[in-house]
Amino acid sequence: MNEQKKPSLPKKLPNSYAKYSGMAVQMAAIIVGGVLGGIQLDKWLTLKFPIFTLGLTLFSVFLAIYYFIKDVIKK
Repeated sequence: MNEQKKPSLPKKLPNSYAKYSGMAVQMAAIIVGGVLGGIQLDKWLTLKFPIFTLGLTLFSVFLAIYYFIKDVIKK
């Protein structure tokens, strides 16, 4: 009796949910890092207006969005 082997299926790619939840964690880490860095700079320089907090928060949001778009286009 001659049995034929079934063709092996290609390995499954990572689940989309896992990929995008990992990207969400990365985005959150970038933004939180920017916010905390800005807060520390404002405390260290004893500024009345939190200019570094605002600036680094905006910069980190744009940086997180950039990495997200870069990763989505890569696929």
